[in-house]
Amino acid sequence: MKLLVMIPLLTACFFVRILSQPLYVSRTHKTYQIAKGFIGTKEVGNNGGYWVQRFQKVSNAPRGAQWCACFVNFCLDSAGVKGLPNTYSGLARSLAMRNKTIKASTFNGCLPAGTIVVWRRGNTIFGHAGLVESWNGTKGTTIEGNTSSGAKGSQNDGDGVWRRRRAIDPSSYFRITDFITY
Repeated sequence: MKLLVMIPLLTACFFVRILSQPLYVSRTHKTYQIAKGFIGTKEVGNNGGYWVQRFQKVSNAPRGAQWCACFVNFCLDSAGVKGLPNTYSGLARSLAMRNKTIKASTFNGCLPAGTIVVWRRGNTIFGHAGLVESWNGTKGTTIEGNTSSGAKGSQNDGDGVWRRRRAIDPSSYFRITDFITY
């Protein structure tokens, strides 16, 4: 008799759990969820440690290399995003050079969580990369690897994965230049 009572209860729990889940989770949202799980992860030494080495490995970057783009690649790979966008290197600017982008200088809208954001340092090939958490207009919140946790400290060679408030400022030396959706 107990079994007959439990079967409808188990069936009801199953359907409540299934129906409460979204039917489709976008690749960008899945990438964002993975990145969010790493907030607070800190490197060991200079650009090292278990997770940093895992991030670097996905991009074939050597140990000790700067790893912001490696973190983005790791999140994309973990979310099952194959092919583009991917740098296959640790160089953040290669994300913007190898993929179709939305130019930040002309952008003023909303972006979905998981969109890639790319910075540039002056006119060099060097920059920074992260993932959008929320974006509206010219300001938003990002999740970035190899950055500092506050307004002070290194913005592109910090000590961990952190949530940051960012803004588009085309006149800045260290500026957001591109967004990449996929």
